[in-house]
Amino acid sequence: MKLLRSDLNSEFNNRLFDISAEDFPDRGTVFADNHITCELSARNIDFGFKIFGVIKAIPEYECVRCLCTIPRNQILPIKLWLIHDKEKSNIENDIVLFPKDDDEIDLNSSIADIISLAEPMSPLCHELCKGLCSQCGKNMNQVSCDCELDMSNNPWGALNKLKLK
Repeated sequence: MKLLRSDLNSEFNNRLFDISAEDFPDRGTVFADNHITCELSARNIDFGFKIFGVIKAIPEYECVRCLCTIPRNQILPIKLWLIHDKEKSNIENDIVLFPKDDDEIDLNSSIADIISLAEPMSPLCHELCKGLCSQCGKNMNQVSCDCELDMSNNPWGALNKLKLK
């Protein structure tokens, strides 16, 4: 998504931008819907521009228990400072250098970063996910199996011999 300096100078409000996920740099994120929407506003500030709004995307994650694909509807806040000179700014976070002699800026990398950083650390398809059978590998949410756990080869079995005093 490229923004022109002339558009930023006009200080637009709640403008919709449609972006294809194929235009993003690869961050390892898989999208259920290749269509990403940004609703952004722009303001002039002393040392550049302030961009703020929301990003709407549907990335897919893999459940850490059953390995099923989970599409998640994400509505993520975005606030970026497009500054002319880093030395003149007192802002430390969310800044993008946008020199005065540039006519446009590409924000695809910043938007891809925001979406990638929103990925949960341990995504689950649902809280009560039963996961995979450790013997046969079947998804226990979909089918049950007749496997019996072999406790003789359990590396944690030695803990059962400890007695609390």
